[in-house]
Order: sequence, then structure tokens, then C-alpha cells
Amino acid sequence: MIFPYFIPPALAFVAAVVEKGMKLNVKRNIYRLVLLSAIVIYCCVYLNGSDWPNYEMFFEKVTWHNWLEESKDVGFELGFSLCLLSLKVIGCNFMMTLIIMKVFSLIIISHCFYKFSLSKYAYGDARNVFLLLFIFYTTNGMYLYVETIIRFSIALAIVFKSFEYLITRKFAPFLLLVLLASLFHRTSLVVVPLYFVRDIKLSSFWLFVLVVVVYAFFTPQMLLIVFRFINGYGNNIFIAKLVAYLELTIRLQQTNPLAIGNIVHFLFFILILVFRKDIEGKSKCGQHLFAASVVFFIVYFVTLYMGPISRIRLFYNFFFIIVLTELFSLTYINRGIIFIMAAVFFVWGMYLSIENNFCFKYYTNYITAAIEGKADLTLYEKFSIYRSWSVEQ
Repeated sequence: MIFPYFIPPALAFVAAVVEKGMKLNVKRNIYRLVLLSAIVIYCCVYLNGSDWPNYEMFFEKVTWHNWLEESKDVGFELGFSLCLLSLKVIGCNFMMTLIIMKVFSLIIISHCFYKFSLSKYAYGDARNVFLLLFIFYTTNGMYLYVETIIRFSIALAIVFKSFEYLITRKFAPFLLLVLLASLFHRTSLVVVPLYFVRDIKLSSFWLFVLVVVVYAFFTPQMLLIVFRFINGYGNNIFIAKLVAYLELTIRLQQTNPLAIGNIVHFLFFILILVFRKDIEGKSKCGQHLFAASVVFFIVYFVTLYMGPISRIRLFYNFFFIIVLTELFSLTYINRGIIFIMAAVFFVWGMYLSIENNFCFKYYTNYITAAIEGKADLTLYEKFSIYRSWSVEQ
């Protein structure tokens, strides 16, 4: 059963359609309803996803006496380990700990979109918080909260919060929040240079050429040659992992640059170039939004074949979603048609991600499991059910 996954984006989309003219108190209450549905459906999943067994095994082993050693052994950041251990000490079981962390991340990220939509920096449909949430839920909800990449999800929430200070040009709080995020996932540090990318001097033509070159020539085979060469001059664990991801990508033939998602992202990039002057001119931080969205696309195509490392593009996804919704107001196509096209594309992409992953296809929820008296399963029992899905697949 996959129907529940579509409830939050469906509510967000309906609210987005009727948002125009909505009073602030009504908007706030509907926003809370949409957010609550996402918390129940995404954050309270039970056996779905693939990363939770590793986290549960860590949860069972970690204590105040060994948390530093255990964190180092499994490669978990100290901030995450300390938060997880603190929740364990106050009496939370593993699932409640996981749910609390997911809820924290989802609320922070959703509120960042809500706050931006009401700010003076928002333009056009970027003022429609429900459209922002619809795109976020359909493109990231499954990966962040059902797949259970919880360390990254928490870091992403803190990074999104830091963008409030990036936009208002307050470096100290921006940097402090990014450093805090790095205590949950060290890759958060990749957003620090974004503070200094306020404007892009390259013409749209040369930006187009740059991305075409990256798209066409940064194949997994080419990247593998480059990183093998780099790795030959020093045994760097990050480069070694990257080489392993690229070798796996080539072996599994996961190398289709013409996949529909990649093509559509490239078309989005072209649209952003076409409407560059409008994007830069109509918002008070338009130049910064445009620059950040270009960085998103460059990172997207550079990391296309880098396995889990490609998730770093999500740190820039905030700006992509905002600029994309601004485009809805700038194009000459009827707004209703734009909304329908967006709904079809994003919902279809979400459906495919569910269908192509066995751990998504049988929705389970911790709340309903608790009501049915099935919330206290052992790790072995839960993992047995999880493995049975892969056999059925």
C-alpha cells in the first residue's frame, strides 16, 4: 500500500491552488494541518526505509561510557550520537528517538519555507508556501524521512535555517549554524562558500556552455579515471569511497544521462537562464537566489554518478525550489496549466521512486502498530519483515 505517501503532497497541492487571497490566520492553520499530515505519514513510518537497522544497532550499543568510541567506529558525527544517546537516557525507545529527530528536521525545514514565503524577499508563486511544500514533499519527503537518512536530515534542517542569515548577510550566525549542522553531517560545510557567491558575472551563454560541458563530459568513466589518478597520490578515504561508488555505478550500468529526471532538470536550468533578468530583478535578493540556483545545477550534474555523495545537492535545494516557483509567475503559460504540469511531473517522479524501491512499497506506521500492539518488535523480528519484502520484490 503506497497511498498514504501521497496524502501530504495532495493536501499541499489543493491548498496551493486555493491559496490566492487566503487570510493569514487561515493560511497558518492550513499550513499546520499540511505539516501535521507530513509528520504522521513520513516521520512516523515504522519498518520502511533502509538505513534504520544500522541506527538501531548503534542505539542498542551506545552508552555514556562508550559513545565516543562507538561513534568513531561507525563514522557517526558526535553531535548526532550525543543527541541520540540523550534521548535514550531519558527513556525514549529507538523508534520514538527516530521520530523525534525526524519531526525536528521536518518542522524546521517546513518553517523555513513558510517564513520565506511571508518575507519581503519572496516573489510571485514563491509566496505560496503550499506550492513550496508540495515540491519539497514530492521530491525530498521519501528520501529524507522514509529512507531514514536521519543524520543528513537534521543537518539539512539546520543548514536551511542558516540561509535566513545568508540572505540577510549576517555571516557570524550563518557560519555558526553551518558548523552546528556539521556536527550531524560533516558534508554541511560545503555550503560555506555560498555566502560569498552573491552574484554571477558570467553571461547566460557561458553558464549554459559550462553546464553542458559538465553534463556531457562528467561521465562516471571519466570521473573514475580522474579520481583514481588523484587517489594514487595519497590514500584519502573520501576519494577511495568515491572511486568505489563510481565503480559500482558503472558495474550496475546506472549511467543514463538521458533519464527523464536529468533532462527535466536541464530544461529547468535553461528556463532559469532565459528568465535570468526577471529572477535577478524582481526580488530583493534576486541575484543571490539566481547564483545559488546555478550552484545547485552545477552540483547536481557534477555529482550525478557519485552515489550517496550526490545528496549534497540537497543543501542547495532550498534555492532551486524557490526560483522554480518564481518561474511559474514569469512564464507566459496559463497558471493553471503550469500547476497541472508541475503536479503530474513531481507526483510521477515520487511514484517511480516508490515503485523502484521495495522498502517503500509496503507502508507501515508506528502509531498504528502501537494501537495494534505491534510496536515492541525486536530488531530481529523487524528485520525479518523488512527482508521478506525484498524477497517478494
